[in-house]
Amino acid sequence: MSRSNPRRRSLLVGALATAAVLVTGCSSGAGGGGSSGAPVTGLRIMAPAKPGGGWHQTAQSLQDVLQRDRLAAPPVQVYNVEGAGGVNGLGQLAGEKDDKVLMVMGQVMVGGIISANSQRTLKDTTPIARLLGESLVLVVPESAPFRNLEQFLSAWRADPKGTVITGGSAGGADQILAGLIADRVGIDPAQLNYVPNSGGGESIPKLLSGEVKAGISGVGEYKDLIRSGKLRAIAVSGQKRSNLVPDVKTLTEQGIALSYLNWRGVVARPGLSDSVKQQYIDMIKKMRDSATWQQILKSNDWEDSFATGDEFAKFIEQEDITVRKALREIGAVK
Repeated sequence: MSRSNPRRRSLLVGALATAAVLVTGCSSGAGGGGSSGAPVTGLRIMAPAKPGGGWHQTAQSLQDVLQRDRLAAPPVQVYNVEGAGGVNGLGQLAGEKDDKVLMVMGQVMVGGIISANSQRTLKDTTPIARLLGESLVLVVPESAPFRNLEQFLSAWRADPKGTVITGGSAGGADQILAGLIADRVGIDPAQLNYVPNSGGGESIPKLLSGEVKAGISGVGEYKDLIRSGKLRAIAVSGQKRSNLVPDVKTLTEQGIALSYLNWRGVVARPGLSDSVKQQYIDMIKKMRDSATWQQILKSNDWEDSFATGDEFAKFIEQEDITVRKALREIGAVK
């Protein structure tokens, strides 16, 4: 593989620092004392994208565990607010008066805020917990002539602008990973032709129709189509292979010195009282420690990357710096 342009090496360093934090920086969380109060009642969980993507999947997993383990009184409602890389949902949460709302978010939202130059930011929320990291997968349609990663990269190098890649929202983890791969194989990331969607699930019709050459999303979002043969997986982004598609090699195994994880967490409305914030931290910590949640992590091949409260808030601040720098390097923002 070609070496990266030294001018762009900082792009890789920043993104890899985030991946390292997710894999090695797990903690039991600040303030997770595990209060023994009654279960939260009337809880609603917002997935700020269309159904079918990673945020919705995470929201449903939270709903399932919180109800099953009686950490929140049923019914726990999951609802969707679509659009703009989660920024529409963020705007709604920022104006929310009800304490009993949690919003699933993650690196995609950090990038969405930057890409949209949003007036609302994650400072307009109360960080509760970072939950998980997830490996991404690079796929091509079944009908594509590329049988493996090397063949795809050869075609991409030959025609960067004509090689359209799709995935989740503009500025999100999928677009950043595409830029990182380009950088590592000698393609100018500014030449990346990326088509965003409001979630990974929305990219599927574009892939199946052949409208695009390749797609990037969480392994869990593409796994069924990979297993059925409708999509061909040619690389995963994590440090190790995904248990969901164990035959698919990592980028590192295929000569690209890059490992990268997306992450997700939950936040609440701004202005939450300390007592309510602590109640949510304790609830989520109990959930994280439960056998039910640990099985969900295993089933979805999600990495446990738990952090809460102030620790999570500091992580978000650092992510803003890292993602902003990466998006500038690949020409996604000025």
